[in-house]
Amino acid sequence: MRRPRSRAALTAIAFAPFGVISLVHLGLKLADLVDADRATKGWTVPALMLGVVIVLWAGRLSLRTSVLAPLIAALTLSWLGDMTLPFFLVGLGFFLAAHVAYIVVFHVAFRRRPSWWAIGLVPWFAGLLLALWPYLGDLVLPVAVYGLVLAYMAASASRGNAFTTIGGALFVASDSLLAFRMFTPLFQTPPEDVLIMSLYLAAQLCITLGVLRTAVPRARRQPAAAAA
Repeated sequence: MRRPRSRAALTAIAFAPFGVISLVHLGLKLADLVDADRATKGWTVPALMLGVVIVLWAGRLSLRTSVLAPLIAALTLSWLGDMTLPFFLVGLGFFLAAHVAYIVVFHVAFRRRPSWWAIGLVPWFAGLLLALWPYLGDLVLPVAVYGLVLAYMAASASRGNAFTTIGGALFVASDSLLAFRMFTPLFQTPPEDVLIMSLYLAAQLCITLGVLRTAVPRARRQPAAAAA
């Protein structure tokens, strides 16, 4: 089998399974096929992790352990969050931990300062919490803590490249709409659910692609010296 001629071609091939599974999942969600929707949801993030493995292995690329380990941790915790979100506080806890892992990734992999627009996350957080306040009841504190960590993750994502920056912004958009869906009468139809999930999957993909851009070619092993 020939190797793809460029990293872009390899990336397209590696993440094709994620794209196909995501489209199938979104189609089932749009059709409001609840059982099939739940069954395919569990395959989306694992397919994304498969793409990471293929890019690194087939492309002979390497990510520093200090970057790769928290990236895999973030994706694994996101998958656990997907699976346990019906148990709200459990799922919220997994996603909170996933965002902390992403924050570690962005601070280790990149050296730039956060973009100036990250200051806009302050009024976003205040406005979101104010809008949700009448519906949250005893969940005000965990939702507020989650929102703060999410905002810091998105700001940290802007330390990287265009992919990570867009991914962080998409995560904020997805979780904001999801909060209204979970706590208010808004965004309850299948098309709106598809929009929320599309933003989430795109966020995960963009962040993953952005981090993979820091991968470097693996050093080739030197042949053993010929015996004297």
